[in-house]
Amino acid sequence: MAEKYVLMSAILIVITISRTSGYFTCQGRERQCGPDRRPNCLQKNEQPYFQCTPKRQPCESAWLSCCPRNALTCHKMPTYCDCFCLHRQQTKPKPGWGPSRARPRTRL
Repeated sequence: MAEKYVLMSAILIVITISRTSGYFTCQGRERQCGPDRRPNCLQKNEQPYFQCTPKRQPCESAWLSCCPRNALTCHKMPTYCDCFCLHRQQTKPKPGWGPSRARPRTRL
């Protein structure tokens, strides 16, 4: 039973590493923000986002409007923040692509 959990943990680690391999970083962008602000970067759906946020503000709070809290992870450094959103944007199914809505036939 323990081997099963070790294998599942290893698979999750590999998936996380593969998704964050092209990670966008704010390191070196400190000059783009004012003295009381820090660069804050987010990568979501393989797209990089950047903004300057107050140094007293938590890194995550800048991105909660576009990424759910349970899917957001941030690496806080003294002079910048790097965040990653693991949330995949859900697409609405096109009409007719879902399960059939016809009533099942009943036998008498």
